[in-house]
Amino acid sequence: MTTVIKPKRSETASAVPSAGVLAIGELAMNVTDGKFYTKKSDNSVVEVGGAGSVTLANVMTNGASTTVDLLLDQGANLIFEGNLSNAYETTLTAAEPTADRTITLPNQSGVLATEGDNLAFSIVFGG
Repeated sequence: MTTVIKPKRSETASAVPSAGVLAIGELAMNVTDGKFYTKKSDNSVVEVGGAGSVTLANVMTNGASTTVDLLLDQGANLIFEGNLSNAYETTLTAAEPTADRTITLPNQSGVLATEGDNLAFSIVFGG
């Protein structure tokens, strides 16, 4: 005879079970997201197992670094939010490449000028 084990489950995207609906060590599953959760003895609910629980934010928050390249694919951008979470961000994007390109940042501190910048230079000669 086959025994069917059915953990608590949800089919609502991004739904995480609350601590009140789980016993310590009990499993719950979000079928839509493909994620499992359990309740710890400190009453917190955590995601368990699988690569779904790893995000770039988790890795960076924990101070990890890498020696491998970060590949942004299919038109993805790097978006920088300033100190204020508002409607303004700085987006770093790349035009569709026609060959392999390398951009090297200078080994110094300072501000990079871009094509649209209004730069004024003055030269002072001492005499």
